[in-house]
Amino acid sequence: MIAGGAVCTLGSGVIHLYLWGKQYGYESIPTIGPLFLIQGIAAIVLGLLVVISRRVLLLVLAGGMLVVSVVALVLAIEVGLFGFKDSWFAPYAWTTFYEEIVGAVLLLVAAGVLAWFGGSGRPGPLRLGR
Repeated sequence: MIAGGAVCTLGSGVIHLYLWGKQYGYESIPTIGPLFLIQGIAAIVLGLLVVISRRVLLLVLAGGMLVVSVVALVLAIEVGLFGFKDSWFAPYAWTTFYEEIVGAVLLLVAAGVLAWFGGSGRPGPLRLGR
């Protein structure tokens, strides 16, 4: 589950950076352009950190970022966001929509399982410290 969620997170980052590039011109959109660049970089970094560390906090952060990305996409398409209105026909709109939902579910469920078992293999709430 963690690896699948990490792959979805990495995919989201790659798509955001690709769309930010000159071919699709998202880099020139005020506010949206810089956010696409930040999203792309953050998603790649978080995706790699999730696989390397498998820490609950990182899984929650990556899953939360994917949820926020889906919400931002839907808002941008349905009502507009920061003065920009996108379309479901935009390149990769549906791909990122589904990929980010799947990734968020995988990461947040995995975070819940890790938190519940606390790494001990026995059920029970995560204990911090001793």
